[in-house]
Amino acid sequence: MEHTYHTPNNTDFPDPIVQARGLELRRRIQASSYMLIFALAITGAMGVIALMAADLFLAATLFAVAGVILAAFIGVNIAGPSRKTPVLVGVLLLVLYFYLLLSGGVNNTGLMWAVMLVPGFINLYGYKWGTVTLAGVGAATALVLFYPDFPGLLAHYDTGHRARFIAVFGALTALTAILDSSRHQTQQMLHTLTAELESRASTDALTGLANRHEAYRAISALERRNRELAGRYTVLIGDLDGFKAINDNFGHNFGDQVLKDVAQVLRDNTRSDDIVARWGGEEFLILLPNTDVQGGGILAEKLRLKVAALRDKYPQDASISISFGVAEGDPRTATHGQLLSQADSRMYRAKHGGRNQVVAD
Repeated sequence: MEHTYHTPNNTDFPDPIVQARGLELRRRIQASSYMLIFALAITGAMGVIALMAADLFLAATLFAVAGVILAAFIGVNIAGPSRKTPVLVGVLLLVLYFYLLLSGGVNNTGLMWAVMLVPGFINLYGYKWGTVTLAGVGAATALVLFYPDFPGLLAHYDTGHRARFIAVFGALTALTAILDSSRHQTQQMLHTLTAELESRASTDALTGLANRHEAYRAISALERRNRELAGRYTVLIGDLDGFKAINDNFGHNFGDQVLKDVAQVLRDNTRSDDIVARWGGEEFLILLPNTDVQGGGILAEKLRLKVAALRDKYPQDASISISFGVAEGDPRTATHGQLLSQADSRMYRAKHGGRNQVVAD
């Protein structure tokens, strides 16, 4: 009985690893936005306080910086996800931090900016590069605070304040890095588990070939690509002849071994970019990119002979053969559902015509 093939509802089959990386990028972009919002709020508040204290120059500077931060926030949200965003946000925040460190900000509160820099930079760059960046910021801050008469330092911090700040900054950096390192390790374990589950979901457990789900994904992707490039591709559907008799006469263990050996033959005699899948119980599908029906027929005949030769491998007097149907895909005139039905129909013609043969037209 011939089969009717239907295209699965989900033909895109998104890669979970790619999805995870995209989520990580979006998380960093979101962290950038939060940092900018926090910076805008603090800078605006400092500007208001400076204005109320009649420090017009500091107020004007802080309001100007708040305007730059607001423009950066709008730009980040308009431009969309970009790997450059965390770098640009980090540079902007560092410039603001060192300005407040040197000037003291409002009532010498400029150092308070370091409190938000630590978790912010770890979130922006991860625990490794975030810690390296913060170590550089801490070293530069210590130089500014303890170098005698550092050029440009207008604020007045007493010695105890400076020492306590460096200690707190270092401890906060270490604690935040440890926590983010733990989160990163957990995320890596999830990525590994996701990759393993994806592999299992797309691989036939017995033969190690792609399964039907993965074959559909590959055909869908190839069809979309060839629709754009007007390329050719060919599908082979092969079915082992009399496989039920093999199981009945020699047992299912022997039948499983035959399936594994046939899968190995198909895999060893196709190209690296061809897709070889276990399509059903004793049925196999081979997807051949950049191949016409004539080339597919030649390969099918070669595979048929290789499979037939397997009978010499076993002590059991088992008849091993396979029948192939071959069809060429044309995404401009037919869907891959129609292509699979055509290959399946030709495979059954090979069966009805005596088995152990190839039908390509």
